[in-house]
Amino acid sequence: MGEACSMTERDQPTGRGEAERRELEAAGWEAKGEGAKTIWRSPTDGRWYAHYQAVEMQREAVLGPEEARLLDEHGFERVSTEGCRERWSRSEQGSLRLYTRSKALMKARKESE
Repeated sequence: MGEACSMTERDQPTGRGEAERRELEAAGWEAKGEGAKTIWRSPTDGRWYAHYQAVEMQREAVLGPEEARLLDEHGFERVSTEGCRERWSRSEQGSLRLYTRSKALMKARKESE
């Protein structure tokens, strides 16, 4: 009976897996495979990791010099948060917008193109 429930169904609510996938892709991780069997190549060391390992590594990653430069050039500033994911802010059209690091990097990279 326990085998009927896959790791994806059990451990990842529907939207969470996709959000994690977008977060990894925005940070430069390369995906190979689909669903629970996806493995990820690290942009820093080129090694392949299981999905859960890649997510953990990305969340614990220190901001690299290239990422710091890119965020700074596009006006993003780190916001102090307690017990939450790292957040970045930027003034857009007269109001302050909050982003996760991956979303801020994705926006900055898109604007650099």
